[in-house]
Amino acid sequence: MQLMSIDDLALYMGISKRTIYKYIASGDCPPYIKLSKKNISFDRADVDAWLASKKVDPKKEKERKNR
Repeated sequence: MQLMSIDDLALYMGISKRTIYKYIASGDCPPYIKLSKKNISFDRADVDAWLASKKVDPKKEKERKNR
C-alpha cells in the first residue's frame, strides 16, 4: 500500500488541492483512508483504479451522443 496525502494526490493528478476537495465534497473521488478527523490519505492503487474507471473512449462517446 502506497499512501498519498492530498498534496501528493494533487501533484500526481496534475490538479489543484481545491479540485480534490471538490471531488471529495461531491463524493466523486477515489476511496480514502481517514487517519484522523482532519487527515485523510489515498492508496495509490485505489487512485489508479478510480482514474481508469474515468476513461472515455471518444468513438463510443460520440456514438452515444448521436443517439
